[in-house]
Amino acid sequence: MAAAHAIRLQIETKLAERVPAALTLKIKHAPELFATGVTAVDEILGGGIPRGCITEVSGGASTGKTSFALSAIASITRLGNACGWVDVNDALSPETAAAAGVELRRLLWLRVSAERGKRVADKPWSRLEQGLKATDLLLQTGGFGAIVLDMSDVLPQYARRIPLATWYRFRLAAEQARTALIFLTQSPCASSCASLALRCESGEAMPFSSNGETPLFEGQQYRMERERNRNDASAFMQRKTAQRVSWSAETLWSRVR
Repeated sequence: MAAAHAIRLQIETKLAERVPAALTLKIKHAPELFATGVTAVDEILGGGIPRGCITEVSGGASTGKTSFALSAIASITRLGNACGWVDVNDALSPETAAAAGVELRRLLWLRVSAERGKRVADKPWSRLEQGLKATDLLLQTGGFGAIVLDMSDVLPQYARRIPLATWYRFRLAAEQARTALIFLTQSPCASSCASLALRCESGEAMPFSSNGETPLFEGQQYRMERERNRNDASAFMQRKTAQRVSWSAETLWSRVR
């Protein structure tokens, strides 16, 4: 052991000027976290979503993916950070975003619109490709606290066509720009490039009734499961023990009544 240590020390001394600490392991510090505004979710995430990493939120329609992302963007814009929202299917409602607390003056909304005379569903791959290029451009530009790539309406067979090299490039760009990159998808597609993987499911609706009036849809219960979190100290154990929490979101009219 003493001889091996002496040899290593000799090699590092020789390479010190050209390759500093050539044989020293790089220490990776825990990333900064952005609180999402959903207390139950932040608790199982240890504080929020990581900055400089990819967070993938997957689930079917009406499972709370957009509500969760809007809550996170609202918290981040309130800190004074600029954010981007790449809307592949032109589905974002600015009124809903404002009601969720998003400071719209700090949000860049990129709408991938269909060609004149074309329906939204006519060219799904073309629209997705435009969304990927727009996301890449925003990451390279820098200066964004968080960027959401909303692929909620993109079918899994199209999302799976995205080359793995694209996700690796996004991961590196997000790390360099210190941007929290959030993917909204129907099923996971970023593979190991996502540091944090969350799965959404729908729960019970919350109607209300007053003086015999017809019950109105007031809110929705959701369930979220943390499937992977590489920012934990014991990442291997966390993959084995996924955690699930419930949370709720109110409708726009229930907030203003």
